[in-house]
Amino acid sequence: MRIVIIVTLAVVSMATTSLAHCQQRCPQFWHLFQGYCYRYFGDRVSWSSAEAECNKYFTDRGCMARLISIHSEEENNFAYELFRSSAGDTPDWRINRRNPSAVYGFWTGAHQQVSDGPWVHTDGTAFDYLNWMSGEPNDNYYDLHDEDCVMVWRRYDMDDDLRQMNDEYCDDNVSFICKMKANH
Repeated sequence: MRIVIIVTLAVVSMATTSLAHCQQRCPQFWHLFQGYCYRYFGDRVSWSSAEAECNKYFTDRGCMARLISIHSEEENNFAYELFRSSAGDTPDWRINRRNPSAVYGFWTGAHQQVSDGPWVHTDGTAFDYLNWMSGEPNDNYYDLHDEDCVMVWRRYDMDDDLRQMNDEYCDDNVSFICKMKANH
């Protein structure tokens, strides 16, 4: 009787190890979606500070996290829901002199390396998903600054339909989402 139990435990242990080895994994507090790990950060910081914060995280294989690059409507919806569920209905207030309404969302890795240059992602992937808000990109921050970074907008608590990209002044303070490859 004792031998059977030991053999059964050994088989269960090997099966669990094999399954765990094949599964994709993300670090604690990160969320798995289509082979990548994502994490929302509610700190409101400039675009370059957000990218630097993402760069502090690595996978077991040494892949560095970057600001999120979005490549499909499904990924955009996933990221938006991650933001919305983490931020809740508390606005990520951003005050400006001419428009004091609540404008909130999250930074993406899309940016222009040269003002009015092509849009690129910090992770080097193609800028292939275009979901600009109407009239964007307009590179016009109230005639005060160029807008060379991209955020996904949520205008106010009840505006969950927007989920679109807006070019934004890179020194504005906005929350952000980091992305990195999942471990296998």
